[in-house]
Amino acid sequence: MKILYLTSVFGDKGGSEIYTRDLIEELAVRGNKILVITTEPFKFSHKNVSFFQLPVFGHHAFHKFEAPFFYFSVIKKASEFKPDLVQSHSNSMMGFLGHMIKRKLKIPHILLIELISSYNQTFHAKVIFQTEKFLLPKLNYDKLIVWTERIKQNFLLPWGIDGKKIVILPASLKLENYNPAHKSSWVKEKYGENLIVSMKTMWTTNVEGLKYIVKAMQKVSEKHPDWKYVIFGEGKDKHKLVSQVKELGLENNVIFGGHVSAEKAKDVLSETAIAPHSFVYEFSTSISLLEYLATGRACVVTDMGSVKEVVKDTALLVPSENSYKMAQAINRLIESPYLREELGKKARKLFKSQYTISKSVDLLEEIQNDLILGEPL
Repeated sequence: MKILYLTSVFGDKGGSEIYTRDLIEELAVRGNKILVITTEPFKFSHKNVSFFQLPVFGHHAFHKFEAPFFYFSVIKKASEFKPDLVQSHSNSMMGFLGHMIKRKLKIPHILLIELISSYNQTFHAKVIFQTEKFLLPKLNYDKLIVWTERIKQNFLLPWGIDGKKIVILPASLKLENYNPAHKSSWVKEKYGENLIVSMKTMWTTNVEGLKYIVKAMQKVSEKHPDWKYVIFGEGKDKHKLVSQVKELGLENNVIFGGHVSAEKAKDVLSETAIAPHSFVYEFSTSISLLEYLATGRACVVTDMGSVKEVVKDTALLVPSENSYKMAQAINRLIESPYLREELGKKARKLFKSQYTISKSVDLLEEIQNDLILGEPL
């Protein structure tokens, strides 16, 4: 099969980017020929994958909005490639390009939307939400893939999108990249033996969630001063957390590890004892949370969005925006190595059964084959 893949998220530095990379690579490994048209410069080498980067400019947050202006270049590349199917990924801006290619080349179109949230604090996030609400019901696609049932029920159906077109395909990762038995000495040598870890990009909504974990560390450090909370990641709002740590006098217990490469992230995950995950906004799920599950880490998660639906009974669940309950749960895990081990085993088992990239592509290929063999809607 020849697939034209349009995406504004692609790489190895963020959750959505990693997911997209793994999805495309798995499709290629199975023998599909793929032309990736992307706004991002990331590339990898595979005989079945070729790339065309759109000449966008400025901050990456605006690249998705610039992409439709390169419609004629995209159509030219698509016509030369002669795909059997077009898949657009991440947002309705890329969906618009897929919509136009479907109309021009008369081929099936799959649109994959990862995340929709009505709780948005920044102007950028609010614009994205309103754009999705306006465009998604109007675009021409044969199937609309989303990560969770919540997105379907809370947004897509109320917006008037035909339920027969909607497919739930959970977020996923490449199982082979996450080995619970992996060991690395440098992490503990640098940060200590007992580590509580978060790995997040430091943009507004993530930082708002992390604030409650930082606050919880007041209670945690009182009972267990030998435990450290290390936050890995960079972003424009990191300074807010740095200021909070100083105000609370937690400099010895909350440490900022900065950006870690994909390879070093595996080291960090392997030496993590407890992985707290705090959402304060209505989101579908999180790739970083799946990474914790994949590596068999003991997690504390906030009951927000679809998180409970994703982790099931493999993590301790606490209310959102409640640092006291977060501290209680972290302390419980610190004081029970047996519980940490049991939750970690259950998390790994759940990931293997539901969230591997191979299972996602099994379902995706079924959808693609049905559309190609059948008549496009």
